[in-house]
Amino acid sequence: MHPSSEKSAKPKKRVSFDELLLAGVRAIAEKGIDQVNVTDVTSLAKVSRPTFYTYFGDMNGFYAEVWVHYGRDWLDAQYNAGDKAMSADDMAIDIALLQLFAVARRIPELAEVVQPEFERWWTENIGDDQRKAINASWHLGAVLGAKISVPVAGTKVQAGLTLIPKLEISPLEFHSPLMIGIGKVPVDLPVMAGIQLDAEKIDDILTQSAIDVIAKSGVAAASMVRVARRARVSTGAVYPRYKSIENLVEASFAKAINDIVNGNVAMIDSYGRGVDQYGLAVNAGFTKQREVWRQYRTEMHLAAMHNPRLGSVMLPGFEETAGILQANTQAMGISAELAEALAWFFHIHAIGIAMVFDVYQDIAKLDNRYMARHLGGLLLKDKLFG
Repeated sequence: MHPSSEKSAKPKKRVSFDELLLAGVRAIAEKGIDQVNVTDVTSLAKVSRPTFYTYFGDMNGFYAEVWVHYGRDWLDAQYNAGDKAMSADDMAIDIALLQLFAVARRIPELAEVVQPEFERWWTENIGDDQRKAINASWHLGAVLGAKISVPVAGTKVQAGLTLIPKLEISPLEFHSPLMIGIGKVPVDLPVMAGIQLDAEKIDDILTQSAIDVIAKSGVAAASMVRVARRARVSTGAVYPRYKSIENLVEASFAKAINDIVNGNVAMIDSYGRGVDQYGLAVNAGFTKQREVWRQYRTEMHLAAMHNPRLGSVMLPGFEETAGILQANTQAMGISAELAEALAWFFHIHAIGIAMVFDVYQDIAKLDNRYMARHLGGLLLKDKLFG
């Protein structure tokens, strides 16, 4: 063989399993979990598709392996969230694992590793201590909710983040007179209405069908054909009303947020304002009638992470919700500035704690009046942001 031929035949460096996982993590962080595919991963890693299939079987198997490799460290990082600087790869891992955590409920191969790993993590770090469990669930909810909300609400969430260090009920306070009379979630929780359907209106039927598809499978899975099939109408009934699936998705959000805002206002009018009412409302958010809204809201935020237009469509609805929360908080004698910060904190916490609930439903057994009273006590002492 000619010497030059021997040189050209030199084998390529073999890409390690870890390098292949990291390439996929970068692809998820860049494109979004519902947009990335096998080619994206193999192109970044510079390996063949057969190599990928040998390692992982398919994309869902790949997602599961990513979680197995990075999940425990990622959970630790969320629980101990601080201002530590991250490298580009650390940031990609953080963004990708957030998305894996958010969609675990709808991908069986992923749920098989995320849910038991989270349960082990919870047992080892929290145990059966209700005080620690409440602190942890609120902390995780705020951290995760902020990360998934920033692409939609931008800097509006920053003020709310200043509450995170305050989400710590001490053992002394937990057993103090302030907490007398609570400890078990009551059966008669506030009724928080879900998304309403008027079966006589074709627009309502179509938007509800889009909401159901998105809640179950994500925004990327929504198509005119699938929504029409779910609504039991022909696609010919859809196109005169909506030019594209994007238009229908946006209309579904307008419908959903309107129903939820109206339902929340009705709930406040019925049950009143106050710290206990807010704590019970957190528990009511875990009930069955809110399931579609919880999951739909997560999926819309997830899609907005890589779709700025969708985020801009969603923002006014959440601003309206925050405005209602701000007005209710101000009615309790709190300044406008602090009330606005609290409103956006409530927003990010609601999204994040719903994500935690979808992975670990035992948190629904926690009495959230503890944290509500804790925060209320700080407000009375003017120490919430001091």
